[in-house]
Amino acid sequence: MKFNKIIMSIFLTTALTLPAMASPNWVEDFLRRLHPPKSVAARPEVVPASTIGKFLRTGEVPVTLSDVINMMVDNNLDIRANRFAPRSQYFQSLVFYRALQPSLRFSANVAHDTLLSTTQLNGASAREQLSGNYAVGFSKPLPTGTSFSVDATMFRLSSNSNNNIFNPSWQGRLTYTVGQHLLQNRGRLVNTRQILQGQNNEKISEIQFEIQLINFIAQAQKAYWDLVFAGEDLNVKQRSLELANQTLDENKMKVDIGTLAPIDVVQTQADVASRQEQVVVSTYNVTTSEDQIKKLISDDKDPAMFFIKLKAMESPTRPDDVRVPSLEEAVKTAFENRPEMRQAYLDLKNKDIDVQYTKNQTLPIFDVTASFNQNGTGGEQRRGFLLGSPAFPIPKPGGIYDSLSQLFGYSYRGYSVGFSFVIPLDNKANDADYERAMNEQRLSQSKINATAQQIALDVRNALTQVEMNKARIQTAKATRELAQEKMEAEQTKFNLGTSTLRFVLEEQRNVAQAESNELQSVVNFTKSLVDLDRAMGMSLRKNNIELEKTLSSGTTTR
Repeated sequence: MKFNKIIMSIFLTTALTLPAMASPNWVEDFLRRLHPPKSVAARPEVVPASTIGKFLRTGEVPVTLSDVINMMVDNNLDIRANRFAPRSQYFQSLVFYRALQPSLRFSANVAHDTLLSTTQLNGASAREQLSGNYAVGFSKPLPTGTSFSVDATMFRLSSNSNNNIFNPSWQGRLTYTVGQHLLQNRGRLVNTRQILQGQNNEKISEIQFEIQLINFIAQAQKAYWDLVFAGEDLNVKQRSLELANQTLDENKMKVDIGTLAPIDVVQTQADVASRQEQVVVSTYNVTTSEDQIKKLISDDKDPAMFFIKLKAMESPTRPDDVRVPSLEEAVKTAFENRPEMRQAYLDLKNKDIDVQYTKNQTLPIFDVTASFNQNGTGGEQRRGFLLGSPAFPIPKPGGIYDSLSQLFGYSYRGYSVGFSFVIPLDNKANDADYERAMNEQRLSQSKINATAQQIALDVRNALTQVEMNKARIQTAKATRELAQEKMEAEQTKFNLGTSTLRFVLEEQRNVAQAESNELQSVVNFTKSLVDLDRAMGMSLRKNNIELEKTLSSGTTTR
């Protein structure tokens, strides 16, 4: 594949250089637009000199079907744009992990307050105090509906009150809390619903890209075979014109020697002019077919690339060269490989998740919580613990370390257990949401059946087209052979003087038309095989296209 890309890149560069010699930097601009791999410039010697020489002599770029498909996958603007949709869905699925992410919290608050006392218990005529509250916490919700948190707080208080035992004082608290949803919002699927659906949506987006890629491949294949037909049909028209010119020369000789009337030469000249028109039309049909391929394989809108002449190197497939599967085999293969079936099943998975979630939301709320805490107090002790006891002459020193020592010494502990039970008196909204989810689930299931039916019909129609075009090849071949025999017989009769020139020219045209019809039937048979591969979901596999590599091309690796 890399070898073919290297050859094609150099061919295209050389082809576009010929009509643009006036611009010395034109080739560099073209290479920059096409974004060729660096290895192309590094290894030009891999292209055989004889191949380049042949290209320069003929002015045509030989292309195979594989070349067209690979260049389309690499350069087509629509494919390049469609690659980003699955990537967006991937990032969207990551967003839903937000609900399960752990968090670390820090807070601090310092306050100063002065208040005129209204009681002697304040220990001062005007109480003045400075407080500081510092906290750090960690919390983590779990997919099962469980929540876990650890909170540590430290409160510092200093005051002018004579009644404070510790001044300043430090009060620490460490609390472990566990909560669990027992009815509503309980269960892994309920709490990871958006994550699972986001992952399924990412796969659905990839499948949609795969469907688009398959359609583009089929379009490229048909465009290639249209180019093959246009080129071969042009050859047929040119041979027919050569035959008409030969007949014209012979008739002129007969007129000169007096064995043919001059009016017959005029009739032959008119037929030559008609066939020249057919050659002109066929020539433009070739150009149109080339332009269709160039649009598919190019990432540049510069009209200069349309100066390239493409020459198809492959021949259409004959019925003897391919094995057509039976209807049962083809339908079975299609059910296993068609991306539409995988897309339908993923959509049903999303609907199943939605049903289970909405059903859970119809339940009452029943939550239980439990917590365990550790406490510690420290500071500079100024009086005893009895109310009204005198202050110490020399305060006992202390501080935050005393509080932490008590906190982790488990001397002062506490716990709490509780529950919350909420019964909605009117649950119509949740019930309606559940019924909606059930209805969408049934709709998704019916879409699976409809998709399977459509796939079976697509396979049946594709096989019918294959068999019909196969039969038409035989009839077209027989028609062409009989037309050839009739033309030869009519020419013999004309030479013997028992027929007229009009019938000879008519039979020549019939032969040319029969040759075009036979060629068209073979091309149609080949294109029907393309449709059969698409109907069976085998387009990517038969063309050696890997979806993962195609998706990652041009995007950031995950």
